[in-house]
Formats: sequence, C-alpha cells, structure tokens
Amino acid sequence: MTSTLSDIFTQHPELKHLRRALQLCKGFGLYFVSCNTVPLRNELVAALKANLATPIIELPLTPENDIFIDAQMAALLAAASADAIVFIYDLEKLYHLKDRYVIQELNWRREFYGRANHPVVFWMPDFLLTEIFNEAPDFADWRSGLYEFTLSQPEQLSLMQSTWESVGENFVGQLSLTEKERWIVNLENLLAELAGQEASKTKGDLLIRLGMLYKSLGKHDQALVCYQQSLQIQQRIGDKQGESATLNNISVIYHIKGDYGIVLFYLEQSLQICQDIGNKQGEGAILNNLSQIYHAQGDYDTALRYLKQSLQIRQDIGDKQGEGATLNNLSQIYKAKGDYGIALRYLEQSLLISQDIGDKQGEGSAFNNLSQIYHAQGDYDTALRYLEQSLQIWQDIGDKEGEGATLNNISQIYHAKGDYDTALRYLEQSLQIQQNIGDTAGECTTLFNIGLIHWQNDEQQQALSTSLKAYRMAKHIGLAQVLQSLDELAKDLGHEGLAWWETLNPAEPAE
Repeated sequence: MTSTLSDIFTQHPELKHLRRALQLCKGFGLYFVSCNTVPLRNELVAALKANLATPIIELPLTPENDIFIDAQMAALLAAASADAIVFIYDLEKLYHLKDRYVIQELNWRREFYGRANHPVVFWMPDFLLTEIFNEAPDFADWRSGLYEFTLSQPEQLSLMQSTWESVGENFVGQLSLTEKERWIVNLENLLAELAGQEASKTKGDLLIRLGMLYKSLGKHDQALVCYQQSLQIQQRIGDKQGESATLNNISVIYHIKGDYGIVLFYLEQSLQICQDIGNKQGEGAILNNLSQIYHAQGDYDTALRYLKQSLQIRQDIGDKQGEGATLNNLSQIYKAKGDYGIALRYLEQSLLISQDIGDKQGEGSAFNNLSQIYHAQGDYDTALRYLEQSLQIWQDIGDKEGEGATLNNISQIYHAKGDYDTALRYLEQSLQIQQNIGDTAGECTTLFNIGLIHWQNDEQQQALSTSLKAYRMAKHIGLAQVLQSLDELAKDLGHEGLAWWETLNPAEPAE
C-alpha cells in the first residue's frame, strides 16, 4: 500500500506538525513518534526526507551492537552538519532482547542526548512508548513533542494478510532475524488492539503466525502459549482447517521438548481432521511429522512408510516446501541405515528445491545434513564447509534450534580430528543454546558428546556424571540413537551395555 507524498500529509495531518517542529528546532530536541508498522514508518520518513531541507541521520538499532545508543548516535554525528536531525529506529528489538534494561538505560543516560545538540526522533510502536512513560518517566518528561500515527485496524490486517499470502506457506522460512522481530512487534500490537473482541478467525490466524515466529526463534514456551490460545478460538468457531494446523504446530513444540507420547496424541487428532475435511496439504505435513517420532525411536521402517506417503501427497499437490522437507527427512532414514548414496541423492534434491523457493530454513537443514554424509565418509573438510554455511544461515534467520544442532555437529568434526579442546568449546555453546530453548533431544545428544570427550581425556568423574545425565534423558524421552550410542560406549568400557547405566543410579529422575 503506497501513497504519494502529498497524500501522506493529507492522510496524516500530524506529520505536518512533526515537520514544522523539526524545522523550528535549533539544537537539541527530543521527539517521540508512535508508529506500529514498518511500511507506514517508511512512508512517513520518506515524506519528511523529501520535505525537510536539513540532512537526516538514520540509526537503526541492532541487538548485536552492545554500544550505548547515545554513543552510537554520537559516532554518526561526528562528521554530520550542525543542523542534522537524528532518526532512531528499532528500539523494540533491544527491548525484546534486554527487557526493561534498555528503557532504564535511556533514563540514566538522558543527559548524553542533550549534549549532542541535535534534534533526536525516536520512532517506536505504541506498546514501547507506554513502557517508556512507565519505566523512564524522567526521559519521557524531557520530550519536546509526541506524534502518533496509525493505520486503521482493517488496513493493518489487510497489509499483513496480503504480505504474508504473497510469499506463501514458507513466509517465516524466508525472513531474516530482523524481519522476524519486526513482524512480532506488529502482530503483538494488532492482537493487543483485538483484545476483548469476540473470538474470530482473524485473531486465531494472527496467533498462529505469532507462534510460528516465536518457534523459529527458539522461544518455544511463547510459541506454545500462542498456539494454545489459537486452538481455543478455532475450536470455539468451528475452524477445522485451522484447528488441524494448530494441533500439528503444538505437536512440533512437544517434539522439541522430547515428549513423544504427547506429540502422537496431537498429531493423530490433526491427521484425523485433515482426512475428514480433505486437506491434503495438512495430511502430507502430518505424515511427515509422524515419521519423525518413529525415526527418533529407531523404528526406521515405520518412519519410512510415513515419509513415502507424505512425499507422494506433497508432489501430487505441488507443495514444494513440503516436498523439500520430506526429501530431507528421507535422507536421514537412509543415512541411519548406512546407505549414504541414496541419502546424498535425496539431500541434493532437497537443497535444490529449498534454494529455488528461497526456503532458508530448509537450505540450512540440507547443508547441515549434507555435512553428516561427508563426515561419515571421512571427508572432514567438505563436511566442515557445509556446516559453516549451515551455521551462517541459522544465525542470519535467528533459528536457535538449528544453530545448536550445527554447533554440535561442528564439534564432531574437531573430535574426529582429535582436537578435543575445540570440540568441547563448540559443544558447550551448543548445550547452552539447547538448554535455553528447551531442546531436550538436542541437549541429550550434546551431553553424550561432552561425556565422550571426558572419557577420552580420562576425566572419569566428569565423564560418568555427564553420561548419566544423557542416559536419563534419553531413557525418559525414548531417544533411540543416544541409547544405542550409550550401549556401545558401556561395552567399550567393559560393561554390559545399557544395563550398566541403569545400575549406576536407577532411582534418580530424568533431568
């Protein structure tokens, strides 16, 4: 939705007041602009740039930059003209990362903004403006002006819906970390405006999308809350297709947490609904996800059967993202069976599809899994090259689950090369991420690998403690691959396989 510059000043009379204030400001002035959508903000900024004779210095904030905001601003102004105006964007990104600390920082460093002797304009969503008034009242009282711009609720919903649908089902997979954070802010603001209204498909869909974004960032508990709220709405209004999708999404969260019994409970309900209403796309997704439970439990034949059914459906209906994901998962079954040639063929097909449709998440996964084929064949340099590409993608899109898994796999390259210190360093990074996001299966695998290094370094007390943690977790969630590895480790140590781990501390609960 675009407008001419003259239209914008007509549609938003408040913009004329902001322009006039900036034209009259000499030296320091502090201005707050409340704007809930990035597209609208971009239009307003473009209009001001075209109508102000003074230069505008723009400072988009990023979570990666730990320098104080005022110090970043001062650095930009060092070479600027005396009449330059500073526009500061994306404060909400820092707020999501640091919570109220970033607001408090504005309060106790407010004198530094005045020393800059330039007009400073903070652009932010209205929820953050409320936080500033509540948490940094001295900073808020220091303002020279407050300007509020909004799209109507129907306009915001229409804009989001058209943007989401223009990209398709793989929308989240194509977003960068920055874009995800912006979408979260916009969706949260819209949901806040809808609070108190009756249950509707619109609200249910917004909650699903917010949950998908949180899940992609590794914020699984927040994703689960969104999905559960959406499910209640969908069941209340009889939205069967939405209910099926949400049941599937909930199952994915419990899969990450390693609770396979609950996963099956949700997936079976979702599958039944899809088959009842003839939703082939949903059916293909659920069959794919069912396969992953049996894969984790070591039942490769059942997993393969579900994957082949999923692949056929997804190819029949032209679901390219789904086809890529299922090909990727098929490769992992053949890898587990030791048939690397077939695994490699499926992975190459999966990677090509992901790159063709711009599915960064699928591409990162394919690179990660390709590395495992070359690792198994002893080609460590090729494996490491694929892992580095995978890690870069996960970090770019903010996928913590993928990042944790890939760091673990990088450690295994250095382990195979005998560089245990480097391997342990990567494992510790991986473990921290997995514990932070509640990735139980990933944590279990990483603990096993850490324990293995301690055994090889003859650090028996640490080795035993860490391996027992891995055993209890693997037993609790039924993670077959780790249990098999622990069985082989016990035998290598001269004991009777898994029975030995059980005798060491059978009464201690799983962590």
